[in-house]
Amino acid sequence: MNLWIDRIRIILCFIFLLLEGFADYRNQKIFLPPVAGFFLAGIIMCCFQGKEVFVQVLSGALVGSGILVLAFFTKNRIGYGDGFVLIATGALLGFRVNVMMLFLGLFLASLKGIWILISGKGNKNASMPFVPFLIPGLTLSLAIAGSVK
Repeated sequence: MNLWIDRIRIILCFIFLLLEGFADYRNQKIFLPPVAGFFLAGIIMCCFQGKEVFVQVLSGALVGSGILVLAFFTKNRIGYGDGFVLIATGALLGFRVNVMMLFLGLFLASLKGIWILISGKGNKNASMPFVPFLIPGLTLSLAIAGSVK
């Protein structure tokens, strides 16, 4: 049963990131009702998997909380919405995969930033949506980790 719940959590995370990634790309906004819904879905599913998974889920959500702290100290140069998205993905994925997804997403976003600078299509202050980079980051992190545990 745990394998099926893990698969459902991964599918829900992809659906969530596709929805929020599209919104972030088009409007540079994150919509909070889906964030809350997917966060609650992750919490509810982990209740069926035991105490160890619950600890993983809460520590995964702390990753997003760290991004919220960075958003505060950078005066929203890093978006609060990105932190909320990572809280929800942490509830669905757990700590290890959420951190891997974050760092792979940051790496991919940095490549795009370098391309923007080199091509002259922007400067160092250009804003760029981050959530779309989490989708390939999640794909790569699942390929590396193999599962959400």
